[in-house]
Amino acid sequence: MTVLQVWMHGRLVATIKESRRRMTLTYVEGAARLGVPLISVAMPMSANAYPDKVVRPFFHGLLPEGEARQMIAYDFGLAADDDFGLLAQLGRDCAGALVVLPPGEMPEGEPPPQPLEVLDDSEIGRRLRALPVHPLGVTGAIRASLPGVQPKLLLTRHDGKWCSPDTLHPSTHILKPPVVELEHSVANEAFCMTLATDAGLIAAATSIGNFDGVTVLLSERYDRQLDAHGTTRRLHQEDTCQALSIMTRVARQKYQAFGGPNLRTIAKVLTQWGGSATDLLRYVTFSVLMGNADLHGKNLSLLHLDDGTVTLAPIYDVMCTTYYDGQQGRRQIDTELGLFIADKTNILTVTVDDLVAEAQTWGMQTVAARKTISSLAAHIAGTIADTVDKLGFTVPAALIDRVRERTTHFA
Repeated sequence: MTVLQVWMHGRLVATIKESRRRMTLTYVEGAARLGVPLISVAMPMSANAYPDKVVRPFFHGLLPEGEARQMIAYDFGLAADDDFGLLAQLGRDCAGALVVLPPGEMPEGEPPPQPLEVLDDSEIGRRLRALPVHPLGVTGAIRASLPGVQPKLLLTRHDGKWCSPDTLHPSTHILKPPVVELEHSVANEAFCMTLATDAGLIAAATSIGNFDGVTVLLSERYDRQLDAHGTTRRLHQEDTCQALSIMTRVARQKYQAFGGPNLRTIAKVLTQWGGSATDLLRYVTFSVLMGNADLHGKNLSLLHLDDGTVTLAPIYDVMCTTYYDGQQGRRQIDTELGLFIADKTNILTVTVDDLVAEAQTWGMQTVAARKTISSLAAHIAGTIADTVDKLGFTVPAALIDRVRERTTHFA
């Protein structure tokens, strides 16, 4: 039997045990009130141990996906399907507030931690170029984890400087280099995310940066927050595959068509724990307005609040995927929805009525749903020009026109 300890905000809250490739989780007595979803809404505080069928989907969901997972596992001498072994190596800096460590190790660091490694532009550029061989920037000295298949680098912003993350100073920013196959991917996502903020939606702060000639999308982690003392505090969150105990051994399993969650079950678990169906409708509507077919169970997440309730996490990872339509030399990508809307599986066929029908299955009233959709579309349509004017980067006119046409149609 092998053991790992789960820490949250400096307190030991649970232990994970693995025996014969089966994982169980047991909460530490007094970690929280009974019934509080301390680690996951799928694992409320209980005196009983949780079995592998619930524990593994959650912790598997903290780990990298696809080729990145395989390469990191190889570097540590592990099998790619060894969730427990990977968690032991990468659990110091995960999505959310958890720190997962072997027994005897402490989140505070023993002996006292070394000074943060400050990085200049040339070193950050080097690490970005090395992502194909060092996913997430993970090396022997840097142990961090984040799900997703797109290459990305995790860094900490501290005292105005870029640094390597460590256990005491978790990563605060995600750096995403361009997707080679998707022209203007950085400008595309930055435009959509800036538009979300300008339209009054709660979204991850996003900008564009350049490090030694490498242009990247800079995304501030919404699960990190500076406290009054300037210390980075981890905020707990989980994606909806984790919340619904859906195992995603291959990337496509996060999509509804391949066994991933659907919006109705997401709405049910969100509202069951105190979240707002209206917030979910605004998120889904925004994704549709942007022409983003790639909303799925791993980029739609729940943010845990201190009172034991949850809210929908801020919008992130949204881009206009319908821009890539095969026209003018652009690559054509699938328009099938990651999360179906009513009976529609293709984003190009979704209408206002479909969004209303979907919201009705969550218990929303028709008039309220229709008003939420139309008012958001009208607001965004009126915001696009101002957003474009203030951007410090160029967005393809065809992309702007695509978004403008969609928002005008839905308003």
